[in-house]
Amino acid sequence: MTIRPRAVAHDGKRRKAPYSWVIEGDIKSCFDRIDHHQLMDRVRARIADRKVTRLLCRFLKAGALSETEFIRTDAGTPQGGIISPLLANIALSAIEERYERWVNQRTSRKPDRKADGKKAAMNARLTDRRAGRASFFPIRYADDFVILVAGTHEHAETEKQALAEYLREQLGLELSPQKTKTTATTDGFHFLGHRVRLRWDHRFGLTPRVEIPKEKLLELRHRLKKLTGRDRVHLSLEEMLRDLNHILRGWGNFYRHCTNAKRFLNQMDWYVGDRLWRWMRKKFPKATSGWLCRHRRPVHGGRRLVWAAGANEQYLMGKIPVMRYRRGWMRTPDFAVAPGEPGA
Repeated sequence: MTIRPRAVAHDGKRRKAPYSWVIEGDIKSCFDRIDHHQLMDRVRARIADRKVTRLLCRFLKAGALSETEFIRTDAGTPQGGIISPLLANIALSAIEERYERWVNQRTSRKPDRKADGKKAAMNARLTDRRAGRASFFPIRYADDFVILVAGTHEHAETEKQALAEYLREQLGLELSPQKTKTTATTDGFHFLGHRVRLRWDHRFGLTPRVEIPKEKLLELRHRLKKLTGRDRVHLSLEEMLRDLNHILRGWGNFYRHCTNAKRFLNQMDWYVGDRLWRWMRKKFPKATSGWLCRHRRPVHGGRRLVWAAGANEQYLMGKIPVMRYRRGWMRTPDFAVAPGEPGA
């Protein structure tokens, strides 16, 4: 009888990170410094209708009102404008064009045959990694972006300088030297309010984790503490619950995809209940504990007691369904689909 030996180092665990470094990009005053001429050149490359391009030019040159002051907009897209995010995305699409070889090889497609640009880019990343060459993969949301680097620290530093020069020449934008930094993926980096890092797991090896930053938890605690302070005892319990539920519902749904989200959300539910208890003690200093407990009732569909008044009751973030790493089913959003592609 042959006994299977214990698992060894080559047991399928991921021992090496696919991307060892990440460039955290930060553009100085991105919306205020976009060059109009370079932006319109990119728009005219896709839109031939002169009426549309003329309308966009008028929008860019319309100016902005700040209280009683009129501000000329010789450069940039006003952040309060309805179409400003779209124009900023058009301008910053130059970042994806720089890394087209590893993202989506669109311009390399031959007209006489069908080619999958994303599959070709994936093969290019695999080929470069096996050959020991550096490869880069950008991830961007509006003006926030990171560049994943499969290579050495020297490759990442060299690319950071090259990217700064590229943005200066193509878009007239500058990277912030203080905020643009190179970080190891095992140390973690912040992106869109989340902390992303590679962590060693004895079962699977190096695994990606999307975590709730500690400073975000502390900021929420501080905000809730301010809302339940002594200076707000004049409010009714119903008004207090209405103010808190808006914050709790939005914050909980934003971080429900993070690792250990259920544990942190349940902790915050306990903290909110404790703050409301302290606030009620300040509001009714002579009331007994039994009388204060009458303002709590079982949550709908359970036995847990929550603060309630009228039609409002304490929103429990721990009841939010959490989903981790369910990214395979997410389709490409409409704004990221180029004209002419399937589904555009």
